[in-house]
Amino acid sequence: MKLVLIACCLLLIQSALTAIQVRYYQKSMRALVGKYKGEKGYHLFSGQSRRRIGPGSIVLLVVDESYIIQECQCMRGVSILSTFKEMEEYEGMHLGELLDRLHTSEKKRKSPALQTALQAAGEQALTAISKMRRTTSIS
Repeated sequence: MKLVLIACCLLLIQSALTAIQVRYYQKSMRALVGKYKGEKGYHLFSGQSRRRIGPGSIVLLVVDESYIIQECQCMRGVSILSTFKEMEEYEGMHLGELLDRLHTSEKKRKSPALQTALQAAGEQALTAISKMRRTTSIS
């Protein structure tokens, strides 16, 4: 009986901490959207990488119509205390260059979760913007 009670308590704590982290993610996303609200030609993309053991990563990318990264924020870690941090090394970089770097230096990266999240967001941005360009040029 005690074991069931402990398991229930742990499940409740995990649910509460997950809710807090989701709120923080939404708040960060809203802040980025608010920063570029009303400006045309900017798009927000996110990528994530979850690990069973070890830290995961979430990446938020703001990309313009020319495939240039305007802003890059990353949250990595295993705890509820993880926060989004600016990754200035990617700002001003072309998406193609980012994806090329990720593909060529696959084995050398320190954080495979970060690399996977960046790659997911970058590929999503590349395909979405090219689709938008294609539909506007057809119309």
